[in-house]
Amino acid sequence: MLVLLVHRSCGVASPLAPPRVNDATIAKARAYFALGNRELGPTNAADLREALSEDFEFVAPLVGPLGKEALIGATASLDLEAAIPDFDARYHDFRIDADDPNRVWCTMRCRGTHTGTLNFGGIQAEAKSPPVAFESPPEAVSLRFDGAGKLREITTGYPMDRRVGTTGGLGGLFGVLEGIGVPLPPVVTRSCGDLLGPALRLLRLAPPPPEPSLLEVPRLATSDALSEERLLELCAALLETDYGAERPELLADSFTFTGPVVGPLRKAEFLSSYGESNLREAFPDLEYSYRDVRVCPFDVNRVWYTYSRSGTHSATLRLLGSSYPPTGKRWEAPPECGSAQFDTEGRCVALTGGYVMDRRMGNTEGLGGAQGE
Repeated sequence: MLVLLVHRSCGVASPLAPPRVNDATIAKARAYFALGNRELGPTNAADLREALSEDFEFVAPLVGPLGKEALIGATASLDLEAAIPDFDARYHDFRIDADDPNRVWCTMRCRGTHTGTLNFGGIQAEAKSPPVAFESPPEAVSLRFDGAGKLREITTGYPMDRRVGTTGGLGGLFGVLEGIGVPLPPVVTRSCGDLLGPALRLLRLAPPPPEPSLLEVPRLATSDALSEERLLELCAALLETDYGAERPELLADSFTFTGPVVGPLRKAEFLSSYGESNLREAFPDLEYSYRDVRVCPFDVNRVWYTYSRSGTHSATLRLLGSSYPPTGKRWEAPPECGSAQFDTEGRCVALTGGYVMDRRMGNTEGLGGAQGE
């Protein structure tokens, strides 16, 4: 289905594009993951040497790029199936990149129960009693193939919603270790913002931690599920009105916005902070490039989408209480993931955004959301 979205800034209708599909390329991605037997991917050295190109690169939010031999060495002792026999990566939402026909995107949601011995990078973790079950947040994953069908690149470990799971918002192997209670040092797994948060709160330079209840995905019964057609219409209407800022009645009273750092913000807080910004004035040629719109197979009435914002800073920007004179510079954000979830009345109960999917893209040094602007 193709839903039309009208950009009010220019009055031109453009498609809210569904995922692109190429069965042959997607089959290559599925075949690669199958080598790992439900794991994050293959860890057998022979399988990796056969599947990966000589100029292969692995890139995660805080790791890489790693070359072919570096990845083989890093995963040589890892056997998730022995440590977590019911490990399931639950790969889904396979789709082709809008600009690169050789790149496949998908979403991964890991879960499992730690019942065996886990060996990785000098770590030996025995199972606890009772065994610890974990669940990671949804993560953005991509695989890029070369002309010979070899895997040229993997990006993984990019969380799409820190509210989900038991890993503290961490993805990839970092999240698995965190979830089973064997976390790596925070300096390895967390950003500077995360590490400085407690100190900034003591100095009253950062808001207090949010209420735990706000860091939960709204739980709707399957009987409350709206049709795919209706959900796509609701999502298009929300995006058309700047996430409901122009029509607050589209947002439920219980609405929250959550980003990787910002939030959760309640409805009044969101409308106040978002309403004070003037992106369309500061960037007259602003484009969001919404695409890959799809209904979530796990969370009832949730719609996921990808966007990459770009524009030229041509007028004073008002953002988060500060003003920034025009620089004339071009803003090109990396691809980011967002989502909107709706109640049975069609009102948005939860909005997420600003989750970067590939830190190498754009010109914001990998920053998304307001930080990238």
